[in-house]
Amino acid sequence: MYHYKLAFVLVGMSDEVTSIFAHLLPLERFEHDVKSYPSLVEIPAGAEWPPNTFVILNDETEWSMRHFREKFGGKARLILCSSQTDRLDASTLNQIYDFWPWPLSDVFARMEAVRLQKRIKDEKDAWMNNQYLDIITEMLPDMMWFKDMPGCHLRVNQAFCEAVGKTKEDVTNQYHGYIWGLSGEEAEYGEAVCRASELAVAKAGHTCHSEETVYHSKRGLCELSILKTPVYDENHEIIGTVGIARDITKEKEAQKQVMALANTDALTGLHNRHHFYQRLRNRRKGETLTLCYFDLDHYKYINDTYGHKVGDEALVAVANLLRKTFTDGFITRMGGDEFVVALFNINDRNEIRERMEFFMNALKEFFRHDDRMRTLAVSIGVAKSENEDADLDMLLQQSDDALYWSKQHGRDRCTFYDEILNEVERFKEHVRHDRRPVEE
Repeated sequence: MYHYKLAFVLVGMSDEVTSIFAHLLPLERFEHDVKSYPSLVEIPAGAEWPPNTFVILNDETEWSMRHFREKFGGKARLILCSSQTDRLDASTLNQIYDFWPWPLSDVFARMEAVRLQKRIKDEKDAWMNNQYLDIITEMLPDMMWFKDMPGCHLRVNQAFCEAVGKTKEDVTNQYHGYIWGLSGEEAEYGEAVCRASELAVAKAGHTCHSEETVYHSKRGLCELSILKTPVYDENHEIIGTVGIARDITKEKEAQKQVMALANTDALTGLHNRHHFYQRLRNRRKGETLTLCYFDLDHYKYINDTYGHKVGDEALVAVANLLRKTFTDGFITRMGGDEFVVALFNINDRNEIRERMEFFMNALKEFFRHDDRMRTLAVSIGVAKSENEDADLDMLLQQSDDALYWSKQHGRDRCTFYDEILNEVERFKEHVRHDRRPVEE
């Protein structure tokens, strides 16, 4: 990408040394020009020199640093060939790029000329690589940092500074606790977590991914997706890590919204049938389960008489009543006017019955004042698991059978499946062959 033109100016050098420089082959991405003068005073006044000018000067000629700067400007580098460096003061020594012993042998001059080229190229490459690094890190919208193994931040980008609300100068050479504004136990915990993370990356020996929640100075709590990778020295010893953190808060929120839409009934906001099976088939080990199947009585009449809008209002009202009554239950709209409430680890039959009766009464009381819906009631079927490994589909079928029994025996009632066990076979046969929709 880059191309540099160098100027080598030889002052007070022998013809042999001048010839060595004249025959130097330029390195990749470089070209150079060689000029030779007997002394500084012989150099034309007002001559223009490129920024990359290197002057090889014999200090036995008449010279001074002031005179050198007048001739070449402030950017030229001086390589002083001297046999008496002890004559130079500290100010002069600090301005000299390199020293070569005088007199110069041909072998030394040839070796140092090649070495000088390589040194210049190494410096230019290092500068250019640093430019690349600056450009890349600052282009990133994500936070980026470089840390040593103890956890000190050696370099960060502007996105990192914006996240923590500090400047680069304030962040550089600081640790996690200070940067994120932590103190006391929080700071100790944060440092310990970071240290463990660095060690995990070092042990893994490759890029590692994690997700963390942090406090952003402008956006509050944020979810970050973090990549960390180890940095090695020339002996392949790990000396630090590089980290990149992307703010995925909006992505996480969008995922939650998508999951909510996939798992929620659009009308009532309750769980849908898909989520019902997903949740209950993955219930925690040790949980016993009771399924309470609800079906509205006379709903079809209301829906047909007053229209779907009124019918939807009734379903939403029933859903809200279920939420208020069964705060500890997993409530699902199975479809139409059918609902299921799953209760976990409630084994007292009397408690369950009382809660069902409370809901039936609450529903009738709620709709009593609405002439359109005052006939609404609910029939319920309840099936309890005998153990934690009860089959979900079987339990759901049992609660549905108990619900149908309630419908067939007067509606507005709650039936436990095990209460009809004595007649279950005959009843199931009836259900299997002769079940008809009960007039709503």
